Amino acid sequence: MIPLFKSHYSLGRSILTLEDKDEKDDYPDSIIQICKENKMKELYLVEDNMSSFLEAYSNCRKNNIKLNYGLRISVTESISDKSEESKTKSSKIILFFKNKKGYHQLTKLYSIAAKEGFYYEPRLDYETISKNWTDDLILCIPFYDSFIFNNTLKNSLCIPQFDFTKPIFFIEDNDLPFDALVKQKALSFAKKNNLKIYKAQSVFYKERKDFKAYLTFRCINNRTVLNKPNLDHMSSNEFCFESINKRN
Repeated sequence: MIPLFKSHYSLGRSILTLEDKDEKDDYPDSIIQICKENKMKELYLVEDNMSSFLEAYSNCRKNNIKLNYGLRISVTESISDKSEESKTKSSKIILFFKNKKGYHQLTKLYSIAAKEGFYYEPRLDYETISKNWTDDLILCIPFYDSFIFNNTLKNSLCIPQFDFTKPIFFIEDNDLPFDALVKQKALSFAKKNNLKIYKAQSVFYKERKDFKAYLTFRCINNRTVLNKPNLDHMSSNEFCFESINKRN
C-alpha cells in the first residue's frame, strides 16, 4: 500500500509539516519524522501546489529519503472555458515527475494552469497536457475527486482523454459509505483499458486520535464550527498513517 502524504503547504488540507524535527520536539507532526520513525526510504508526497518542493527535497536529501513529488490538479474540458458549467466537467489528476527534466515540465504545466487556466483554482485540460507531455512525467488518477468519482457521485460530465499515456489508478478504502461503489467502477475502467492499479492511502494526519485536530483545522479554514463543519467526506478518521500500519 502506497502512503500518499500531503503537507500543510496544501492549504487547509493537512496538519502534517515537512520539518526535519527531532523526535522529542513538541511541534506538529512531520512527514519527514514519520518516515524516519518507520525507516521509510521512499516518500510519496502529493500536493495541491508546488510551493513545498524545496523544503521536501532538502529534508529528504538530508535524510537519504527518495522523494516522489506529485501535483494534484484540476483538469477540465477546456481551460479557455471559464463558466460555471465548466466546473461540472472538472476532476482531479496527479502528475508525478521522474527526473529534473520532468520537474521543469511539471513546473511549466503548473504555470499554465495558474495563469491561463485559472478559474477559482489552477486548471489544465487534456489537450494542454498532451502538447507538453514527455515520458519524464507520470499521470495518476486519485481515488477521490477523479473523473470516475465525480461522474458517479456528483453527476458531473468529465470525459478523460488518455491517448498520450497510460495512467495509473490509485484505489483507497477509508470506510466511507461510497468507497465500494467508486472502487468497483475504477477497477472496471482500469481492467477494460489495461491500466495499472495500486492500493493507496491518503495521509493528512499521523494517528486516528488526531482526527479532531484535523477537523478543527479544516473548520477554521472553512470558517465553520465543529458541530456543523459543512465539509465533504468528514465521516472517517482513516486518513492517517496509523491506518496503514494497522492494515499492513
